[in-house]
Amino acid sequence: MRFYLLATMLAALIGVASVALGEYWLNVVVIFLINVMMLIGFRLVTLMGGWSFAHVAFMGLGAYTTAILTTMDAPWSFWVTIPLAVLISGAVAFLVGLAVLRTRHYYFFLSSLAAGEALRQCFAQLDWITGGTYGISFIPRPSPVFGLVFNDTRNFLWLVLAFVLAVAFFARWFDSSEAGRRIRAIAINEDLSASIGINTWAHRVLAFVVGSAVAGIAGVFFASFNKIVNPLDFSSVYMFRIVAAAIVGGVTTFFGPLLGLLYLTAVEELFRGIPEYVPLIWGFSVIGVLLLLPGGLETVFTGEWSAGMRSRFARLFRMTRGAHDAGR
Repeated sequence: MRFYLLATMLAALIGVASVALGEYWLNVVVIFLINVMMLIGFRLVTLMGGWSFAHVAFMGLGAYTTAILTTMDAPWSFWVTIPLAVLISGAVAFLVGLAVLRTRHYYFFLSSLAAGEALRQCFAQLDWITGGTYGISFIPRPSPVFGLVFNDTRNFLWLVLAFVLAVAFFARWFDSSEAGRRIRAIAINEDLSASIGINTWAHRVLAFVVGSAVAGIAGVFFASFNKIVNPLDFSSVYMFRIVAAAIVGGVTTFFGPLLGLLYLTAVEELFRGIPEYVPLIWGFSVIGVLLLLPGGLETVFTGEWSAGMRSRFARLFRMTRGAHDAGR
């Protein structure tokens, strides 16, 4: 209940604030919401205990699905491309998962990174359909619904906000479902889960596919909002931003990655005049959180941070006391 209340309050706050925002900040909020959708999907993937570095490539699949179909000589409707993007991203994630999800730990990191880069190279090399390194431009915005024209950035923001809420409520339902509980159990102890009859590989694939399909939806809105896509949009730099937001915010709760993304977005805006320093600050932020807040910013609000700090100070005291006694 608390999740739904907080989500509704945040949505209402963004909706009300958007009325007073200028064009620049409306654009910032739209990109922020698209990244929120990405993080919701990424958190679903992390439920299985692994962090995929191919996530941004599945966003690219969704973006190119919309870009290709809506710019054809006989263009498809934007609204039809949304379920198609979900199906394509999910299907490719399933095929990729057949291989990469048989690996663990840093092998999973390397294999998912390789899979993501392979997909990005497909975007660049299949120029007869993707436009190659030039990408695809003049992607139309969604057709009007109930009199709302989505060429207006404020209306587009409300549309993205509605989809973010829908995806968030779905993710919350999935997280609390029987499958979600089994996936979390697998992340904690895969061998024990297998010993009681849980098909660990199938559940890992399920989390990977569902999270990647959500990334595909984010890609649809990314392409439609920017009106252009090219392979560089889905580079490792973007993937690092998503991972950094998850590390800085934490992934135990749904609002942890949101806190991390808020922080990184604030850093980007503060250093807008010197963007070359932003990745450096991201890196230092990740290191600082790993050292001081291993669970992310969310631990400050859940109370785990103070307990962890007390534990670390207690260990430091015992080590100092032991060294002093040994010296005597």
